[in-house]
Amino acid sequence: MSFVDRVRARWRLVIVALVALVVLALLGAAIFLLTPYTADPDRLAAVEEREDVTLERVDGAVILTGGEVTAETTGIVLYPGARVEPESYAPTMAPLVAERDVLVVIPEMPLNLAVLDSNAADDVMATHPEVDRWVVGGHSLGGAMACRYTAAHPDSADGLLLLAAYCDDGDDLRETDVPVLSIQGSEDGVIDAEAERENRALLGDRSRIVEIDGMNHAQFGAYGDQRGDDPATIADHEASDRLVERTLEWLDELEESPSVSVAAPAAAY
Repeated sequence: MSFVDRVRARWRLVIVALVALVVLALLGAAIFLLTPYTADPDRLAAVEEREDVTLERVDGAVILTGGEVTAETTGIVLYPGARVEPESYAPTMAPLVAERDVLVVIPEMPLNLAVLDSNAADDVMATHPEVDRWVVGGHSLGGAMACRYTAAHPDSADGLLLLAAYCDDGDDLRETDVPVLSIQGSEDGVIDAEAERENRALLGDRSRIVEIDGMNHAQFGAYGDQRGDDPATIADHEASDRLVERTLEWLDELEESPSVSVAAPAAAY
């Protein structure tokens, strides 16, 4: 075999190897994106059996109501976390709906990634014109995208609800007047805790930061364990109860024009 033939043979091997790597990478990405976290069937069934909460599925979105939706109802758009299906948040949001005149809409995201549709709140609000007051929120990556939406549309959001999430450097709320509730879990092994603390200043002066002792990342939804998370030290129902309690307190405070400095340490519960 000549020198040229040997070089050509080596290049063919290199090309074959590169093609194989690309195929494997694409296959891995497809498996990753097409195997999202799904709702715990028992906890989801318990929501569907409730008489004080109605669960509907419309165009992939999950809608929770506790009665007739009117101008007095507070709307909450909740962006799901990365690779988490909308139904996974029905069990944690249902008790909130049962306690308050609240409409919760959990939109379906392309490939279950909120980063692919950070303006999903626009369609939700347009679909429910009877609602005058809207809170935009989200879990994990969904929370980051909710912050992005709020920073870009401060007049559309009457509040921002961050669940195990934080705002990125480019999404600064300090020049807005949007109240923020940021709820974190002490046992969260997924979130970048250092970045979350460093970026609290971006939330502005009308922010409240709460840490729920014993709660981990996955307990903000109901989809089982999440890769990279730390074990929770409280039961799922207790984590959900504390989450709902803190959110209800904040919704009450929204009507009283709260002002909580982000410089204050997070309140632990």
